[in-house]
Amino acid sequence: MTNDPESVDLSALDPARRPELWAGRMEATRRAVAAVLLERSRPPGPLEVLADWARPILAAAAVLLLLLGATAALLGPPAAPRPSEARRLALLSESAVIAGRAATGAEVRTALRRRAGT
Repeated sequence: MTNDPESVDLSALDPARRPELWAGRMEATRRAVAAVLLERSRPPGPLEVLADWARPILAAAAVLLLLLGATAALLGPPAAPRPSEARRLALLSESAVIAGRAATGAEVRTALRRRAGT
């Protein structure tokens, strides 16, 4: 590359050389710019608004999952599920049948009031 101004031929950029070619290019450029400005001037539709929120929502979801995963790792494995009242009554009935006797009212009341692990 040299600094010689004579080595670069810019005559192709002269609008006076072929005015019909330049007039066509200028008109095509004006139409393209007008189409872009018209597209930008119309209000966005509901799907476009939602699409604009996709990345921030996904980023927030990723951060939330990271925090929840770290919290779950710190808390350790989940506790065993507590048996429901129906399950406790079924176990009481089963043990009473195996023993060959009927469950007493006190046993039923205790099974209904009992919490997990007690």
